[in-house]
Amino acid sequence: MRETLRHAPSRFARVASVAPVERFTEAIFIGCGSSYHIALYAAHVWGVRLGIRARALPASEILNFPKAHLHAGARPLVIAISRSGGTDETVLAAEKVKAIIEAPVIGLTTDPESPLGRVADVHLPFSECREQSVVTTGSLTCMMLGLWLLADAYGGGRSQADAATVIHDVARSLRENERTVRAYAEDRALTRFIFLGSGPFYALAAEAALKAIEMALTPAHYYPTLEFRHGPHLLLSPEALVVLFPAEAEHPYVHRVIEEARAVEARVLVIGARAMETSAPQLILGDRVDELLRPVLFAHLIQQLAFWRAAAVGVNPDAPPRLTRVVRWNE
Repeated sequence: MRETLRHAPSRFARVASVAPVERFTEAIFIGCGSSYHIALYAAHVWGVRLGIRARALPASEILNFPKAHLHAGARPLVIAISRSGGTDETVLAAEKVKAIIEAPVIGLTTDPESPLGRVADVHLPFSECREQSVVTTGSLTCMMLGLWLLADAYGGGRSQADAATVIHDVARSLRENERTVRAYAEDRALTRFIFLGSGPFYALAAEAALKAIEMALTPAHYYPTLEFRHGPHLLLSPEALVVLFPAEAEHPYVHRVIEEARAVEARVLVIGARAMETSAPQLILGDRVDELLRPVLFAHLIQQLAFWRAAAVGVNPDAPPRLTRVVRWNE
């Protein structure tokens, strides 16, 4: 992440050269799998920080239903995200955008020589984030941070010190919190994981569930925090672990979610920046970090949970069965 912070000014200059903020009226982020979750996170951050319409779509939505999302006269900035830069749906969706409307396409990858980079108007290869694992881990936080830094730069570049704080807090948390996370992961009585988060944390909840499924083959679900009470709460049981990422705006309400989970003896773990009035176990970190950056900080915890769960159930977390590093149609 330090390298991502260092490269931020040059990356912003390249994007701004083809997409000055006054020339686009909205930002559309597209991707698949973990890259789609990065898109969800970025859309929330850009909407809040820049006060523009920002939305995230699976790349297949643009590819197959472009008329629903790309309108004549619109002036969007399209940011296509793919760790490998070779995911077929994302590359084809970027091509579809360029064929239908006049919109700059920014490609975010970790590979300087990738098909998406050749299609995009500007290619931002986060080479410092390249990883050999089939599963997306380090590149997730790297590109999340990169998109936060781009939004910050468009907004005047006043918050980069927060990014340095995140780097320090991750290092400290890796030392202090792994034992707690590992204990939950290795508890074989827990057979289902449920991740709850809203606002900037919804994308993190989605990624957490995907990691539990991909790395550990463990059934997992994700929902907006309060939406969980409208039916999905029936998944609760003593075999369920609920991991809750409370947004500041939700603090007056989430105690009900916790109470209802504990009433049926589900296990609850709260991960947040300040302590709540609850007897549920809590991991508290990131109190000095802007809320929009906290998902970047918290991501290592859900990756640790999936890693140690995989080890407990005998799955290779770097190369789960039937999972490929790049999803292509002709392979």
